[in-house]
Amino acid sequence: MVVSVDTPAEHVFASVKEENAMSVKMTFTVASSSTFGSGARNAARGLAALLGLGAVSDFRRAMSSAEAFLRRFEETGNVDDITQAISHYESAVSSLPPGLDVLPVVSYNLGNSYTHRFERTGDLEDIDRAISHHQRAVESTPSGHTDLPRRFNNLGNSYLRRFKCTGNLQDIDHAISHHHSDIDHAISHHQRAVESNPSGHPDLPIVFSELGTLYQCRFARSGDLQDIGRAIFYHQSAVESTPSGHADLPSCSNLGISYTHRFERTGDLEDIDRAISHHQSAIKSTPPGHADLPSCFTNLGNSYLCRFERSGDLQDIDRAISHHQTAVKSFPSGHADLPSSYARRFERTGDLQDIDRAISHHQSAVESTPSGHADLPSRFECTGDLQDIDRAISHNQSAVKSTPSGHADLPICFNNLGNSYLRRFERTGDLEDIDRAIYHYQSAVQTTPSGHARLPSRFINLGNSYLRRFEHTHYFPDVQNSIASYRQGAEANGAPSTRHDDSHALIDFALAISLLSEVAGLEQTIHRRHANLHGHSDLVASAVADLALEWLEHGRCLVWNQLNQLRTPIDNLCMKNPSLADRFIKVASTLESYGTRSATSIPSSHATLTEEIRLQDDARNHTLHATEYRQLLKEIRDLPDFHDFLQPPKATDLLSSLPSDGPVIIFNIHDTRSGLEEPLHIPLEDFSLVQAERLQKTLQCDLLKQREVEDGDRTVRRYSQLRSKVVQPILEALGYSVRHRHRIWWCPTGPLAFLPLHAAGIYGSEYQPGSCVSDFVVSSYTPTVRSLSDKFIAASTSSRSTSLVLISQPNTPGLRSIPSTRTETHALEALMKGTAVNALLLEDDKATREKVKAEIKSRSWVHFACHGVQDVHQPLESGLCLHDGRLELLEIMKQQIPNPDLAFLSACQTSKGDLNLSEEVVHLAAGMLAAGYRGVVGTMWSISDMHGPEFAKDTRAAYALDYATRKVRESLGEGDAAFLTWVPYVHFGY
Repeated sequence: MVVSVDTPAEHVFASVKEENAMSVKMTFTVASSSTFGSGARNAARGLAALLGLGAVSDFRRAMSSAEAFLRRFEETGNVDDITQAISHYESAVSSLPPGLDVLPVVSYNLGNSYTHRFERTGDLEDIDRAISHHQRAVESTPSGHTDLPRRFNNLGNSYLRRFKCTGNLQDIDHAISHHHSDIDHAISHHQRAVESNPSGHPDLPIVFSELGTLYQCRFARSGDLQDIGRAIFYHQSAVESTPSGHADLPSCSNLGISYTHRFERTGDLEDIDRAISHHQSAIKSTPPGHADLPSCFTNLGNSYLCRFERSGDLQDIDRAISHHQTAVKSFPSGHADLPSSYARRFERTGDLQDIDRAISHHQSAVESTPSGHADLPSRFECTGDLQDIDRAISHNQSAVKSTPSGHADLPICFNNLGNSYLRRFERTGDLEDIDRAIYHYQSAVQTTPSGHARLPSRFINLGNSYLRRFEHTHYFPDVQNSIASYRQGAEANGAPSTRHDDSHALIDFALAISLLSEVAGLEQTIHRRHANLHGHSDLVASAVADLALEWLEHGRCLVWNQLNQLRTPIDNLCMKNPSLADRFIKVASTLESYGTRSATSIPSSHATLTEEIRLQDDARNHTLHATEYRQLLKEIRDLPDFHDFLQPPKATDLLSSLPSDGPVIIFNIHDTRSGLEEPLHIPLEDFSLVQAERLQKTLQCDLLKQREVEDGDRTVRRYSQLRSKVVQPILEALGYSVRHRHRIWWCPTGPLAFLPLHAAGIYGSEYQPGSCVSDFVVSSYTPTVRSLSDKFIAASTSSRSTSLVLISQPNTPGLRSIPSTRTETHALEALMKGTAVNALLLEDDKATREKVKAEIKSRSWVHFACHGVQDVHQPLESGLCLHDGRLELLEIMKQQIPNPDLAFLSACQTSKGDLNLSEEVVHLAAGMLAAGYRGVVGTMWSISDMHGPEFAKDTRAAYALDYATRKVRESLGEGDAAFLTWVPYVHFGY
């Protein structure tokens, strides 16, 4: 007598999820050809004794026929064959009385046969019968029997199959229940094998993986975080129990998918980092040509796409596209995520090739999209055909009606229906459509769980729809509802950039500025933080009301402040809690190292998997340390007397620690500016943001191109405007006169950050004493008030012993010769010989990057006489040009100099800055301040090589620069050419 026993066979299914569908792999145990073992032969002898030889012969014939048809079905896939097999198995079962040992085996095979036919036909009656026969097999198997775990396994998988067709949660609950029994029995029956084989029993990884996938499926239906937590636990158990070196295809991939699903729900970056790492491991362990390899690349690409939507890092979207392209090569018919990935990258880069590719892929999808398909809204955007959006609304309505209350996808259905109504309203102007859009957006918000990562974007949609209706009806409560929606979105959990957009829309500055530190979070490299801050500078410049100074300090120079925070001495904590202080110092040091690492120079499409895994390991470790740092901050702030540990300073603290020899002038020229009671408020009635932007653009154009002859008069007139509209009202309000020159610090924001306020005045033939700012004050600049306070305190406590390193590059390889640098540094070297200053000159090939970095750490003064470059596209790659290459700003920021005092940058563009990051002050002079120097002399644009030495002879920083400027003006006169010679030089710090 021949019946079948089970061997594992693999099936692939895709989890149905609107956003970032993942290919999920499960291993099911199904019937295949084999013969009875000794237990079955004993059962056959018992059957003969009970029924007689004739009945046994009939039973044998039925089983043999069923087995033959099953074999042929496995070879041909012909449904008629599996139908014949079922018929013969049914005949065999009907001939058996209850209670026989052979009944569980036959019921089990009959259940598997019905499952086979269900997989071919989709007939729900077949899966119902499969469940019934598997249930009978389980119930008739004695407790403790070695086959019981496998029979529980296939019963659970049958329930899972029916759940995927019906969405009935009772089915998935049954499946999970039976798989729990499977786990218990597997552990019980294979305990001896596990103990004798430390790597674990070979069945356990499969069982763990299947149970994890069941929880993952239930999470997709219920949205319960406990379910996805259990899914991760069991998938992790599957990975850990898989023998070393085993081809762990389903476990790593499914674990990555579970982490991605939890990230989409909570927005926790650690989850998406882990997901990417596990998908990379799945690809690494999958042999070339394997059928599952395309789905592994798809899953990895989707995870990178998810992280891009949170981080905005272009490398993530590049890698997503690269992996999606690899998957498409195996499935040329198309890929759902590829056009979206191209479109998202186009939104960031503006590369027309990306949008062309996106359109091409979308058009292919449009042509193959049947009427009523879920992608009709996308087709409407391509074609503008109202019939498409009408069909989309109809389809979305059906989706809402057919999705049960409490289903995790219901908020998505409401949101999609709201989107479709909004699109039609924007095309037709029908107010009924915008009313319906608002109603469905409200429903989406109400059915989205608190803490869901998508909640902020759904509040944005609701706020936008209220605003759209107000624009047509002018119904004022819609404005109030819009603001309320934006506020709730900003306060909800989710991507910081999305929440920041919400808060910015309602001008809630306290919340918006606090979110800036999340937009540029410590888990990102400094490159990425600066990129994410693009477009947010106007918010800081518009800070208003009584807390304006604190908001400005919190939101301006954010990256510099973060770096300074990681380096802040914590002496008090070291005394009170040395072990906690030690942990904090180690984490801060590691976090700084990760944050200042360079962006990879390997294009994503060309990076090897090994290199990509290494980079991902760095990113994951960076995220983990950022999380640990935040946890340590909370732990420290919970201690007595440490509640304000490394908190942004209060205005009273800032004002109490400033130098007494001059005021700090902070500018607010934003359209939403308002007055302050304290500090002194000086209104600039005749100067607006638009005027500042126009003046900044025209002055930059004139001065950078050095149009001395053609446009000299026009340039001077513009400096006259800067004097009359900006500087003169300040000097008058302060009561300053030419009889006594004061010290002053400029802290400009917005476009004023790129204007030479120290040079505002009337020059040329119209010049008279008292007509320029330098007649009244000695000017310095500071990035923030806190920076000046820190430099002032450092100046009063630091050692005054001085040593100087001079760096001279008159003939830098590949660059234009600047011979006056030799004159400049040799003159300074000679000057120092008559003092107590120990000076070292590094010239030509002696001035290498490593040598310079080593020497500046041992000396308090540094003087660079060389070429300088402000990199427009990568500001952190701006730098000073040495003999063997550029000493970049990022590398300067990494330096921690024991006793820094003064840095003189006699090079071009060392305080020019990045126009897209006006509030971050990203230039070489600021980098020197970040490295610890108390004062820095830099240049706002290119300088004259001939007159550079004149500005380097005196070494008393601000006063020295002021003196040198006056000497050059006396020497060259007040003409336009002379004006452009001295204007670039500025002093930063104290």
